[in-house]
Amino acid sequence: MITSPILEEKYRVQRKLTEEAGYDIRKYVELSHKRAAEAAEKYGLTLKYGQRKGGELEPVVPVPSAR
Repeated sequence: MITSPILEEKYRVQRKLTEEAGYDIRKYVELSHKRAAEAAEKYGLTLKYGQRKGGELEPVVPVPSAR
């Protein structure tokens, strides 16, 4: 695997976020977003997110409907 100091730092931060999130992907994304927003504010950056048209995503695993 090719590595560099930047990639090593990226992997270190990913491991830290994963552990802090308790291996929960939703919590991981929340923590990532929070950290990005804090960094943007600290350094005077503006975050722009893409807009997805077409409504909500369906669950990956279908939820059984109540009968």
